[in-house]
Amino acid sequence: MNLNRSANLFILIFSPFLIVAQISYPKTVKIPKINIYHSIDIVDNYQWLENTETQEVKDWVNQQNKISKKYLNRLVKSNSTKGSMKEFTHRHMQYDDITLPKRNRNYYYRIMYPGENSPKAIYYSKGNYDSYQKLVSANSISGKDQIVFTNLIPSEDDRFLAYQYNRNGSDWKEIKIVQMKKRHYFKETLRHTISSEIYWFGQGFFYKKYPFDSTQGRRIFPEIMYHKLGTEQNEDLKIFNVKSEEETLQIYGTARQSLFIIKKSNPRTNKFSYYYIRPKNTSFDFKPLFIDIKYDMQILRYEADTVIALTEINNKNFLISFPITTPKKWALLSPSYDGAVLTDFEVMDTKIVTSFQTETSSIIAVTDHKGEILGELVTPEGLSVSNLKYSKDTDNFYFKLSSYTIPPVTCQLDLNNYTFKYLGKVEVSFNAKNYKFIRKKFKSHDGTEVPLFIVYKDSLNKNGDTPFLLKTYGGYGVIAKPTFNPGAIYFIENGGAFAYVHVRGGGEFGNEWREQGKKLNKKNSILDFSGAAEHLISEGYTKPKKIAAMGGSHGGLIVAAAIIEKPEIFGTAVIDVGVLDMLRFERSVIGSTYTNLNEFGSVKNEEEFKNLYSYSPYHNLDATINYPSMLIMTGSHDTRVPPHHSYKFAAKLQSGTKQKNPILLWSQNETGHFGANEYNAIYEELAFTYSFLLQELQK
Repeated sequence: MNLNRSANLFILIFSPFLIVAQISYPKTVKIPKINIYHSIDIVDNYQWLENTETQEVKDWVNQQNKISKKYLNRLVKSNSTKGSMKEFTHRHMQYDDITLPKRNRNYYYRIMYPGENSPKAIYYSKGNYDSYQKLVSANSISGKDQIVFTNLIPSEDDRFLAYQYNRNGSDWKEIKIVQMKKRHYFKETLRHTISSEIYWFGQGFFYKKYPFDSTQGRRIFPEIMYHKLGTEQNEDLKIFNVKSEEETLQIYGTARQSLFIIKKSNPRTNKFSYYYIRPKNTSFDFKPLFIDIKYDMQILRYEADTVIALTEINNKNFLISFPITTPKKWALLSPSYDGAVLTDFEVMDTKIVTSFQTETSSIIAVTDHKGEILGELVTPEGLSVSNLKYSKDTDNFYFKLSSYTIPPVTCQLDLNNYTFKYLGKVEVSFNAKNYKFIRKKFKSHDGTEVPLFIVYKDSLNKNGDTPFLLKTYGGYGVIAKPTFNPGAIYFIENGGAFAYVHVRGGGEFGNEWREQGKKLNKKNSILDFSGAAEHLISEGYTKPKKIAAMGGSHGGLIVAAAIIEKPEIFGTAVIDVGVLDMLRFERSVIGSTYTNLNEFGSVKNEEEFKNLYSYSPYHNLDATINYPSMLIMTGSHDTRVPPHHSYKFAAKLQSGTKQKNPILLWSQNETGHFGANEYNAIYEELAFTYSFLLQELQK
């Protein structure tokens, strides 16, 4: 054998190990800061990293990025990971799901990539699905910031399009308007918005904004405004506001501009008030509809003096209707199925289509406007339904089916015999027929049975040799559905298996399941996740150190906390925009909102503080433990989970006296909570993530 070739092969195979040995982390100074909670002194050596705009922190982050990207680029290059990701993804990312044909079908709007190295742009087509022209590019708004389009709202008469976007991934958004016929781009820019509540009326629209200084403070005192085209934002008319920082506002409108409803909520008291107008002129005098009721409704449609809404009754979501003149006369419009949760709906003139998710599959139900079931169908096992959409011009109904290994496939539902057919298929570079899945339940620490969804290729042996990728989210009552993941395909194609853990706190199994994983019960979610890893080991599928864990945002918290508590069973992890410092989270703009305080609790309450302290990943790190290797990812402009959570967590891990496994911090520049948003940047993110996980499990 050629000795030079042998030497080169040795270097190629073992170069990642040499990289580990050569990692020299940036010097991170310790500046002790004492925080006192309920007479308990807690020292924080890295609190200075919370000042992310200082040059010291920026320099430190740049040094971390330099080390991490060098390490990750070598892995990606040696394994050709980026090319594999493109093959597995194929055309899946070419278009967004935002396709907004107007009701009279003059225009179709789409957000899509002009090319691999370009940010998404807004395109339009007049009466043709296939031929699109560029309408608004990201560079026309800013050549410096990364512009991400998030919402398109055409006027009823097709004359105008309002489009919403953010800068660098921030939750804060701006609104601009274009006149379609003459391509006249209005000069005004509406700022200080977050939600997508934009409803046209006359020569303008209603929208929700926050006070001018809110970008630097808490999201309180929202206002419903009316903007008239061609005027500056400071001339907008204030329609409705709140007087308490605990109250929130939402506005709903109908496409035909026949009804507008404002909802005022106080989530702490669980009271909701609704006000409405049926405008005939420019008078915006909203009248009371319901005052201080306990039902939180989402208004969907208004027709023939009847309102259709979504609300929760006895811990389950239902579609309801009520006359605007006698609003207390409610009627149920959607069915209920045991063990199923409502996930989507589409209201048409005479029929309503709803979708439900069960443990094994999805259900599609069709009812009339009196709630009578006209037809039902059950999808193939392991597939989830999304994007219910009715095309009024063709009288066709569409939806998408997908799974962890199947990209979304468009299907057509026959509204007469209630069957469906696939409209073509998505071409991919792997054989999806070789993929199989099993659903299992295991007993968690308290005896609760927790569902586990496992995907693998060909066969799954109980010889302990299979690398496993475990993922979860499990918070805020979010319903986790099987969705296509090219990274999971890459992991499986390289000899692994993928598993999603339905930990308590998610919304998949109703409100009780959600309650068992929030506030003082949050540790259930963490122990459910580590319990899944222990179950896979005890069943012989894999062994300790052959399990990779992955989670983002709330899922990042669960993964990090599980690894800190039981590091011996995990081999590696990717923690993406994780909530990692539970004691100081509520000091941030988002952490202080009712949504998050209701999810985690508050350090101001002694019992809740002790619970937060008991599982906070940052505070429970032990300097004498060599934790599994971790890639800690964040976005430099993340306003939802501030990047300093990841900075502090990485710094404390790297300083551990026994820490030998690599701890990499990657802060993506000019991105927010949802990571990369440009074509090639998304592939880079996928390649970095999954090449790191596979490489670390091979050690």
